[in-house]
Amino acid sequence: MRKTAVYLFVSLSLLSLGLSLVPRGISQTQNISIIGYGYYVDENGMLDVVGQVQNVGSNTVNPVVLQGVVFAPGGAAESTSGAKVWVSYLTPGQKAPFYMEFYPPQTSSGWALSYIGKITLSVAQANATSSYQYPDLKITSSSASIGTAATGEGYQGAYVVSGVIKNTGTQPAANVTVVGAFFNSTGNVVGVGYTNYLTPTVLEPSATTTFQIAALDLNQSQVPLNLKIYSYSLLVQTAAPILQGTAPASSASPTTSGGASPTKSPSTSTQAAVSSKNSIDTAFYAIAIAVVILAVAAAVALLVLRRGEPSKASKPHQTVKEARKAKKQKAR
Repeated sequence: MRKTAVYLFVSLSLLSLGLSLVPRGISQTQNISIIGYGYYVDENGMLDVVGQVQNVGSNTVNPVVLQGVVFAPGGAAESTSGAKVWVSYLTPGQKAPFYMEFYPPQTSSGWALSYIGKITLSVAQANATSSYQYPDLKITSSSASIGTAATGEGYQGAYVVSGVIKNTGTQPAANVTVVGAFFNSTGNVVGVGYTNYLTPTVLEPSATTTFQIAALDLNQSQVPLNLKIYSYSLLVQTAAPILQGTAPASSASPTTSGGASPTKSPSTSTQAAVSSKNSIDTAFYAIAIAVVILAVAAAVALLVLRRGEPSKASKPHQTVKEARKAKKQKAR
């Protein structure tokens, strides 16, 4: 009885401490806007949803995680997925691309557009932070072309952007990458792409490096007219240095935009619906509930006199292409 009372006291103490440490207002999901997206079925029969988000709030956020549901024409949910937006430390006003992959219904080996009634997307996570990326990596030139066998990287038929990045600041930048969104003639997002880490792996002040980025999946000699690419928007990312404080306003703008054809202003896609965002209160109560569960779990562990490792939080869905990218980067 005495031991039970002690265990109960420890449990309640943990619960009280956990609730006191819950950071109010950490989630900024309502300040992330999904500003446009489209979708297509890739060569593997997967449904790929591509688009852009924008930070419409006043705080930098990291990470930004989305969740999505595909509904059949009759209204039944056919497939769910999630994805992390391709950006670290999304500053106020800044836009970034995303790529979300949906497995086909269990009764089918691949998607057909006739299976799709609507697609809903929502923001699942967007945590406020006082960190931001080194802002002095600038694309000094870029040009678009259709890839050939000589382009390399398997880019034949792809919409490829080649360019030069310069470190205009005073600090070396490590593991630089480029991510991009690609738009059709009406300004809707139809494709996205990324580079692996550029070489050299550390870009010194005043140094330059080149890059090539292609829109995933969309062979421009084979896609229908609505998936033809006319313009693009690129964003430079770096793993270090990560700075503290308020990000400069200049870091919010896309690094460059343009295209092989006249640039169109991006507009919201009408191909799918966007669901309402989660609120800060919802995130707060979810965290509070999680703390309660952890406290109860700790009490149970004490009662049975066992030691156990805390369960790991589930990770956002990682697409096949992102997994391949990670494997290549790890091998370097």
